[in-house]
Amino acid sequence: MAIKNKEDAQRVLKHVPDEKRFYCHDGKILNNIYDLKTALETVSGHTYNYHVNNEKNDFARWAREVLGDDKLAKDLAKMQEQKGSAVLVAERISWLQNRA
Repeated sequence: MAIKNKEDAQRVLKHVPDEKRFYCHDGKILNNIYDLKTALETVSGHTYNYHVNNEKNDFARWAREVLGDDKLAKDLAKMQEQKGSAVLVAERISWLQNRA
């Protein structure tokens, strides 16, 4: 979904319902976009590559299907590098906060 207004931005920044949390391969649990940023900054390369490879990008899918942020999902899907993904999410958080 596109972010069209203040309510959309606030929704993306909020905690997701427990049943929609992201469970990383290393046991980390992501509850919101802030947790996604932290995970991308701190997970091992092995964990990142488990979730992002030529066959899938679990973080992009979660951003689209659960957070409801199509732009972030599209940008993450194009990014294969872990540090670049963390920067994308940090920039998106800043953009969303300015609109919330």
